Amino acid sequence: MPTNSAEKIVSLFFSVFREIKHKFDLSSPLFQLPLAHTETLRLISEQKRVTMKQVADFLAITPPSATALIDHLAKAGYLHRSSSKNDRRTVYLTLTKKGETVMQKAVCDRCKIFKKLLGKITEKEQLELLKILTKLTN
Repeated sequence: MPTNSAEKIVSLFFSVFREIKHKFDLSSPLFQLPLAHTETLRLISEQKRVTMKQVADFLAITPPSATALIDHLAKAGYLHRSSSKNDRRTVYLTLTKKGETVMQKAVCDRCKIFKKLLGKITEKEQLELLKILTKLTN
């Protein structure tokens, strides 16, 4: 792929994110937390219980960076930490009721946002986009 195409694709991704931020409800929990925080809550929501190492691996960040992120989410009351009975060095993370509520609202808002945004393209184009994005992430 020519460098020009790659640069254009990167630029368009940023344009889509700008479009989302400018045209949609910025008071949504989806926009109140940094993306890494929202994605961490999503990970915990989907898996129900994760370790600090899983968060670091998922976000491709160092364990100390994951700890700082988790500290912020715990202070906000979104998640709870508990130590493993077998290995006290292993810390498990679960969502609190507040974290579940924020996550559910963020997911609902995200769906509304993307339905509006995807309304600009046909269903066939949406399926093709899904196919391409799936291929890129696998």
